[in-house]
Amino acid sequence: MNGFIIYKGKYGATKQYAEWIAVETNLKVSALEDFDYSKLKNADVLIICSSVYVGKLLIAKWVKKNYHVLVNKKLFFVIVCATPSSEKKKQEKILRDNIPVELVKGNEVNFLPGRLTINKLSWKDAIILRMGSWIIKDPQIKKSMRHDIDGVKKENIADIVNKIKDYNVLTIS
Repeated sequence: MNGFIIYKGKYGATKQYAEWIAVETNLKVSALEDFDYSKLKNADVLIICSSVYVGKLLIAKWVKKNYHVLVNKKLFFVIVCATPSSEKKKQEKILRDNIPVELVKGNEVNFLPGRLTINKLSWKDAIILRMGSWIIKDPQIKKSMRHDIDGVKKENIADIVNKIKDYNVLTIS
């Protein structure tokens, strides 16, 4: 299988997941800004990892720009965010707003929990988070926006790694 893992994140959680997936699948991993685009056309499979920032995938513009190439690939999307799996409608909105529907159909999408370390945020991100917490009505969500959270665990990648390995077995046979 000729494939790559491409990631774009802001504070390290997405990079951590991408590196763990690389170790488990023996695929090369690259930050989006370091990715050699000449290799894109020859790839059979791409694992595209992105964090979500204010409802936007950080890698969304790149995905849309490279739609014509990506539409012919097997894609595994790994979306790292604070939106829990219990909030399917919010996750679906993130997908609709960021990834062309043709790239979602027939491909894999996994949402993985991220990490928020308040004192590591840029001043701009800290202000946006604080303002966002004022708008939120749900007290639990409001509280979670004002405290550190860390849902990044290696076991979170098990499902996506199994899907990648299953795809590899299917393409070889």
